[in-house]
Amino acid sequence: MNANVQSLKAFLARASRVALVEVAGTKGSTPREKGAFMLVSGAAIFGTIGGGQLEYMAIDKARQMFFSPLEGEMAAKRPEG
Repeated sequence: MNANVQSLKAFLARASRVALVEVAGTKGSTPREKGAFMLVSGAAIFGTIGGGQLEYMAIDKARQMFFSPLEGEMAAKRPEG
């Protein structure tokens, strides 16, 4: 089995809730392409959307959603790339 698949299975086995963070589109030079994603749990992340402040903000927002009474989809437009 592929090491990435094994890592993903282990991540999902440990996580009680998971948020998917995906790059929906890009403009200009960006650290990651459209479709890049990461999974965020309360204690860990799997993957990356490019690091830096944008990723930090995305992780924080994903974890805030765990405590929101509303579940579902949230979109955010960020000019940082």
